[in-house]
Amino acid sequence: MYELQAAGDLEEARQQMRDVLAVEIVPLYREIAEGEISKLDKLS
Repeated sequence: MYELQAAGDLEEARQQMRDVLAVEIVPLYREIAEGEISKLDKLS
């Protein structure tokens, strides 16, 4: 995600985090992924 973000591909970076949320069950890790999506949303 960070490499994609640095390259300017914010949509693909978001998709990677959505893919994580699709399978992640640990609440802490879900919260982190949701936070990363929020940060990406603010960048675009």
